[in-house]
Amino acid sequence: MDADGPLTCELSQLHGAMIVRPSGVLDVRTYPVLRDVLLKCAADQPRAVIVDLDELEIASDYLASVFVTVWLRVSQWSTVRLVVVPGPVHAELSWRGPMRRFLTIEPTVLAALDNLDEPAPRRRTELWLPPSPLSVQPATRFVTDTCANWSIEPLTAPAATVAGELVENAAEHARSPARLRLELRLGRLTVAVADDDTRPVSLPRPRPERGEPRSGLQLVAHLAHAAGWSRTQSGGKVVWAVLRQPRVRTPSAIDSNSD
Repeated sequence: MDADGPLTCELSQLHGAMIVRPSGVLDVRTYPVLRDVLLKCAADQPRAVIVDLDELEIASDYLASVFVTVWLRVSQWSTVRLVVVPGPVHAELSWRGPMRRFLTIEPTVLAALDNLDEPAPRRRTELWLPPSPLSVQPATRFVTDTCANWSIEPLTAPAATVAGELVENAAEHARSPARLRLELRLGRLTVAVADDDTRPVSLPRPRPERGEPRSGLQLVAHLAHAAGWSRTQSGGKVVWAVLRQPRVRTPSAIDSNSD
């Protein structure tokens, strides 16, 4: 990957995890290169993304923030673990503070694999759909049934709407089979649709002053707590939206507001 550039990444898979071995120099020019490679790897939903830094030269300590940047992006919609193996070369680098809060630091790749604990309790299901506008109906039915099975009925309407819009968008523009994924973790429901199209997606910012849009990606952005997209390592992209369960107002809260 990027064999002619100042930074290259060797990728391999082991026990369900993606192992990334960057080599070359991490500086302000190559920072986005490494960031995008890690985001693509996470978008393919491996068990974890393990980054071995043994062959990487880091021009300045602050550039190690690339790993926190990736974690912050990925954690909005996925539970993929990001593990960094500094190795002897970067053992003296400060991996404490924010680094330790967001990342898992391990001495070796084998130790990282051995210590991959199960993530926080989550539920996850997928549905493959053909590249057709007719896929919208089975997609929304799948979401409705899943929300009922997971006892998150308040999210049924927005989740079904988001899924329908993303599947319809994939059918219209990607013209490839789509993979609809639902993932529930810590009260957040991620609705994600992956396809084989590499073209970027423009997700508009919601504009409350204009009211609720009727359709399209504007409606997705309006309904979602967070939304975005990433390229996948397999050659396509995934578009995702995160929905939060509405807070249930307790009788005491209602009474206090009515005073």
